[in-house]
Amino acid sequence: HIGDHVVARQTVLGTIHSGMGHVHFIDGEYGDEINALRSGGGLTPYNDPWPPKIVFVKFFQDGTDNEFKTPQLSGRVDIVVKVAEQNAPPSAPISERNNGTYKLGFQILTEDGDSVIFRASGSGYQFKFDSKPSNSYVHNVFYKKLSSTSSHVYFATNRVRSNYYWDTRLVPEGNYQVMVYAEDTRSNADTVVVPVEVKASDTNPPAAPIFKYIRTQGNGFQLAWYPNTEPDLAGYRLYYSHDNIFWRKIQGTEIIPADSTTKTFRTYVTSPLYFKLTAVDNAAIPNESEPSDVYGLCMARDYAKPKFLIVDGFDRTVATGGVWQNVSHAFGVTYGEAVWANDQIFDMCSNDAIVDSSIDLHKYLGLIWFTGDEGEADETLSPEEQQKLQDFLQQDGRLFLSGANVAWDLDLDSDCYSTTEADNEFLNSILQADFAGKISAENSVSGIAGVFFDRVNFSLTKADLPVDSIDVIAPLQSSTPCLAIDSTHVVGIQSRDALAGNLIFFSFPFEMIQNSEKRGEVMGKILEYLSFFDGVNDKEEKEIANGAVVAKFSLNQNFPNPFSGQTAISYRVPLATQISIKIYNVLGQEVRVLLDQKVQRGSGQIFWDGKDALGRLVPEGVYFYVLETGKERFSHKIIFLH
Repeated sequence: HIGDHVVARQTVLGTIHSGMGHVHFIDGEYGDEINALRSGGGLTPYNDPWPPKIVFVKFFQDGTDNEFKTPQLSGRVDIVVKVAEQNAPPSAPISERNNGTYKLGFQILTEDGDSVIFRASGSGYQFKFDSKPSNSYVHNVFYKKLSSTSSHVYFATNRVRSNYYWDTRLVPEGNYQVMVYAEDTRSNADTVVVPVEVKASDTNPPAAPIFKYIRTQGNGFQLAWYPNTEPDLAGYRLYYSHDNIFWRKIQGTEIIPADSTTKTFRTYVTSPLYFKLTAVDNAAIPNESEPSDVYGLCMARDYAKPKFLIVDGFDRTVATGGVWQNVSHAFGVTYGEAVWANDQIFDMCSNDAIVDSSIDLHKYLGLIWFTGDEGEADETLSPEEQQKLQDFLQQDGRLFLSGANVAWDLDLDSDCYSTTEADNEFLNSILQADFAGKISAENSVSGIAGVFFDRVNFSLTKADLPVDSIDVIAPLQSSTPCLAIDSTHVVGIQSRDALAGNLIFFSFPFEMIQNSEKRGEVMGKILEYLSFFDGVNDKEEKEIANGAVVAKFSLNQNFPNPFSGQTAISYRVPLATQISIKIYNVLGQEVRVLLDQKVQRGSGQIFWDGKDALGRLVPEGVYFYVLETGKERFSHKIIFLH
């Protein structure tokens, strides 16, 4: 029974009941046990000629699970040691060869091992177990993460009742030897020496990486980033999320090599998937950078389906005079979710990727470009970006531009010190707007009656982006006001003409719209407008005043072009009528009839797979597709590749 006393050489009688496979004898009172194997203990004499075995020695940052991955140590260091206390010959069961140790200690030697430069106590032993440790402080000795009832791992640097460490800051940088030793109750011992190098602590993480793009590529997608330039860069870590809330590290890429600038995945992503990237250095305890901006994409299995490109032009933070507090942002998610809410797909890139031509804009149905709180120091739209946008729009491009200071930054009549005549010309001629002052950002916005955004109403909030004021803009040339505050302060324009393409310009950040449902609704109107007015209403049967909508037949450029496999051809008709769409070769010979029937008012789409009327693959080369209505004829050039 518990509490009964026995003495040496006394026979103990009793029954081991089922499930009670063994009996423990203790030395001392129950709850206050002492080591029966110690010198003079209750199990003396005790024959044990087998020494303990030190299985491994590891080094951690004091008080953490941050392991030094190399022998380069810095700061306060925990020495963690696994010891197998052998109480039986090597042929005995593991349970007799992996017991707890009695004594454990360490000391620091010079590089050649000739001199001791640090010893925590006189003997060098940090602890010995003459009594059972209390549960209140046993964690000081046992390294819980690696210990179990059959694996005994200790903090060699700690004391039984308190934390301790080796402070490498107290010795000069250079090479040393760490000597660890374990001893049992019969003075059998094992010693291990580990060479180490002491270096100054490095607590400076690399800069946050800068994403270049994430885009569909072949049967999968590719991420690209601009390389970090730190000389101690070890590599990168990549994280993914479906909702920008729960993040996971990509398995198998603990560290992406430092010379990597791309990562390709051979898989489809048919719902939005978002990524962020961090940089990691090669410090003794690696430092991980702040994350990059969050970029994402959504693909379609029908790769010919046109997609939108979301362009992140927002770099300004508090450090450069803005209101955004963090190093990175996830506003791309706001736009991606709004596009996805309208069943459209997208890629995403930085404005830098547009400037350096990493992205071909003409592969996309339209651009969704945001500048957030960008200002004069960072340039809302640089001269290079202006030229790219001008070229894109003048080739029938479609653009939604959103930002707080675009008109102010580009207008010569504002108080912006860096505006040039070229900036002003771009604002007036390409964006077809003029700067007309500033207004408080926290306001309600309404669609202007009689135009495309009629009956659209929403509020702006500074909860996510605390912008104090936004631009008031005036429409120029063929642009039309579409959104206003207090019915008089225009904050949105729309335009379609030969010079400016198909354009919607909001002078406030779209991400300031109050909730996701309303952002989805507004984005739906934007995409509808940019996509040649899918779902026209009754007023759009004929030309509407103020240039809001022109009802007419239209035939869009196929996507992709050039193509192999399959390409999409979209069109719009202003009323139910008979139309045909046919493919012709360069000799004017009919190759195939894709459509010849009466269609309903609105937009439609058909596909060509590169085959003729007999189902044979046509030769590579240039072809034409032609839409005929009986009164009008429209055509575009198409390039087919095997």
